[in-house]
Amino acid sequence: MKIPMNPDKKDPVWNMFSKILKLIDSRTFQEELARDNFTSTNKHQLMLKLVLLSIFFQLDLSYVYDQVESREKLRKFLNINDLLSLKQIREIYHRNDESKYLELCLKTLNKMQFNKIRYIKTIILDSTSITLDLKFNGKYLSKQSLLTKAYKRAFSTNNGHYAGFKMTLAIDERTCKPLAILIHPGSPHDTKIFDEILHELKRRRILKKWQLILCDRGFQSLENYLIGINNYQVLPLIFPKKKPSLITLIERIQNPLDYFTEEKYKTQTYANLKEKLFNLLTHWEDYRRRRWKIEEFFKFLKIELKLKKIHAYTKKSTYKHVYLNVLLIGMMISTGYREIKEVRNLVNFT
Repeated sequence: MKIPMNPDKKDPVWNMFSKILKLIDSRTFQEELARDNFTSTNKHQLMLKLVLLSIFFQLDLSYVYDQVESREKLRKFLNINDLLSLKQIREIYHRNDESKYLELCLKTLNKMQFNKIRYIKTIILDSTSITLDLKFNGKYLSKQSLLTKAYKRAFSTNNGHYAGFKMTLAIDERTCKPLAILIHPGSPHDTKIFDEILHELKRRRILKKWQLILCDRGFQSLENYLIGINNYQVLPLIFPKKKPSLITLIERIQNPLDYFTEEKYKTQTYANLKEKLFNLLTHWEDYRRRRWKIEEFFKFLKIELKLKKIHAYTKKSTYKHVYLNVLLIGMMISTGYREIKEVRNLVNFT
């Protein structure tokens, strides 16, 4: 049975969503919509209110629309004067490309106040599977049968075999603010994504020298350590596996070929980065708890916002749904709830 939607600002859950509505109605958000070429900003604000409300309460968009249409109190709470038809709302949602929703998500969160921290010292990277709600009826999906599909056949230790995508996320360690998102069809290995996500962070002017990059063992490879130090001059603290041993790993991390032709301050930078990284690798277990924040982030997305299985079958619809989920949880964190555990306890009211 679906719950009736009776907004009450005394309820902490509705109070949280009222803060999200203020962010959507703000002039900054309107300017960001216009900057990302979302025409008719008022209509897009209305559409986003209903879509985010359906994600927030894990309800169908059609049911949320019926509730808004029949309840004047709910329309007043959402600050909606002229309600469009459900067909118009769906058309507005599907009108724009998924890349616009990605820019809207990250640029909006970038302008929000996350405890007013200016410099990002530590970035956490991790990836998770995005499973599509497909009914196989016991049939085997071959790679050839999925050549014409946007999604691919994949495997993960938690879900086993599935059809869908893989999301790689970078967040700030102190504030849990999402910094970059990558989505790939199927399930490419984490070691192949490391360079791409660092390049994306650098392209967005987020990645700075001497930043600490926390990753789990899935990203571990000798090449990724060298990419972090030599190409981006950061500290890639990738948790080591049993093999190769830590001593062997340290011995194999070498300077780039142009090391001796570089200027003196650059060669000193490489040496200092290696020394710092070696010290971190000997105490990598001390950073386990700090890296666990992104696991809580994914857990909230999949359990509380129902991102574990998406009822979508195209690349465009899947990407949009993921981006809006990340935008929603980012808005929730920016309202003053730093730890994901606190947000989960507040939302999990049923």
